[in-house]
Amino acid sequence: MTIDELDFQRARPIRCDPDPLDFALIAVKSLEEPFTADLVALIHDESPMKGCSLVVFNHEQLQQGNACLVKVGRMDPVAALITWRKQLEPKLIRIGLQYLE
Repeated sequence: MTIDELDFQRARPIRCDPDPLDFALIAVKSLEEPFTADLVALIHDESPMKGCSLVVFNHEQLQQGNACLVKVGRMDPVAALITWRKQLEPKLIRIGLQYLE
């Protein structure tokens, strides 16, 4: 294992599996109240109070570095930053979100 791989493992926060029936709502067009969802996503995993990763249909505004509002499961909507994205299928991506609040 290289030093970079060890640093990544140390820096990675604890991840939890979501509740089976939970999903996420994402607002990318309007980042102001009231919360109006534009997309629905499956919750891949969560990091308590830090962020989550979601599986969602590709959207032009879901780019690394963009902000959005997200409501994950029963949590109230919060501002989040898209920290990474990975193409899974031609129309399906997985994104990593860091909560900003």
